[in-house]
Amino acid sequence: MTICPNCGIEMEQGYDECPLCHHNLSEKSQPRKVREPAYPSLDKPLSGKEKKNLFWELSTILLFSSLVVVFLIDIILNKQPGWSWYAIAAIAATFVYITLLVFTYRWLLVVITGIFLTTTGLLLAIDILHGGLNWFLVPALPLVTFFFLLLGLVIWFANLTSHKGLNIVAVASVAIGLYVMAVEISLGWMHGNTISLSWSVIVASSLLPFALILLYYHYRLKRGTNLRKFFHL
Repeated sequence: MTICPNCGIEMEQGYDECPLCHHNLSEKSQPRKVREPAYPSLDKPLSGKEKKNLFWELSTILLFSSLVVVFLIDIILNKQPGWSWYAIAAIAATFVYITLLVFTYRWLLVVITGIFLTTTGLLLAIDILHGGLNWFLVPALPLVTFFFLLLGLVIWFANLTSHKGLNIVAVASVAIGLYVMAVEISLGWMHGNTISLSWSVIVASSLLPFALILLYYHYRLKRGTNLRKFFHL
């Protein structure tokens, strides 16, 4: 058996030329150089930055294509744009969300602020498309603002404490209880310009003991207390 020095295939004896690459076997010629690939970057794995950029580019193409398709369907069916404006607003907000998470993920304050402004703009656009400012000012804007305020406080506490664990869950539980109360206040003001608390107080009161138990367990555990001995287990 003869092996072609150029392409490496095996062949029977007696060939003067390789039947695959036509390399001259009778002369001691050097094998032909392999042509460099047209896209050498594809031969090596993508870096983290390249993966993020590729994800953003693919997401942009997909979202823009969806936007065009939705708009054209609305035009074809209704002869004028109508319900597609809601989808376009949501797609635009999604594009901003992805852009923020891909390019500004290291700056948490920028991400939270950008998501807050984008969400507020999306809700405002939906309310205007629905026929005017009916529910954006109350309850949407106060609830969104209060939600991101509580989220910022929880993140601030998580960054402030050096021993993270159940204390983060406890603080988040308290934040949920406060937010539920804000929901009831906003809905009451929207329907009757009155501030009343009933069911939200029950929900918040149920979450408070849960949060206190988590805090107690967390900081007892941090100090090295053996809870099995403490509770005589």
